[in-house]
Amino acid sequence: SCYRRAEAVADQAIRYTTEVMVMSDTCRNPTYERFAQRQRSELVRFQDLMKQHFRRQGGNAQSKLDSFLTHLANESALRTGVKDIGQVCSVAVQFLATADAMTTDAFRKYAESQVKEHGREYKFCKE
Repeated sequence: SCYRRAEAVADQAIRYTTEVMVMSDTCRNPTYERFAQRQRSELVRFQDLMKQHFRRQGGNAQSKLDSFLTHLANESALRTGVKDIGQVCSVAVQFLATADAMTTDAFRKYAESQVKEHGREYKFCKE
């Protein structure tokens, strides 16, 4: 189904959050916990937007969201798992430091910039 602009922003924010989660877990770094706590209200809002997107497809929107989140985490873990963990974590240091310092406004703006960068990957609804 097509994406509304806010849903595409939510998709990019959730993808970024998943990378933070997987990198934090892989490198035994506490950034994800702090990030998720600081961004809690935005993450809930972004998940609600994705549920709206999935609801238009029909079926159980929460179940589709759960499957989507699991799929993203598995994809990220697989990409990370084929690399040397020391190398992954040395590269992840700056990524995680950026996430750790990210304000709510900066998080939203980052997700919006990613939609601009990856816009061709979305089929946008005619609103």
